[in-house]
Amino acid sequence: MVILKRYPKGHFLGIGIAIGLPVGLVIGFALDMFAIGPALGAALGLGIGAAMEAKYNPNPREFTIEEQKQQKIAMWAAIVLLALGLITLAVFYLVA
Repeated sequence: MVILKRYPKGHFLGIGIAIGLPVGLVIGFALDMFAIGPALGAALGLGIGAAMEAKYNPNPREFTIEEQKQQKIAMWAAIVLLALGLITLAVFYLVA
C-alpha cells in the first residue's frame, strides 16, 4: 500500500503556474506575441497544477494558524506593493 504525503490545499497550483509561465513565455516569443505568452502560460500552468493536485493531493490538509497568518501578511504586502506601483505609474505619467 502506497501512503501519499498530505500537502496543503492548493500546493500544486503554484507549482503548475511555475511550470506553465516559462512555457507560455517561450510560446509568446515564438509567436511574436509577448503580452499573450505569460497569460497563456499562467492558464496552462493552472491546468497542469489542477491535474497534479487531483492526482497527488486527493485529501489536502488544512492550513495551520501560522500558515494563515503568513498568507495574510503576504496578501497585504502584495496589495501595498501594487498600490505603490500604481501611484508611481500615475506620478510618472502626470509628470511626463
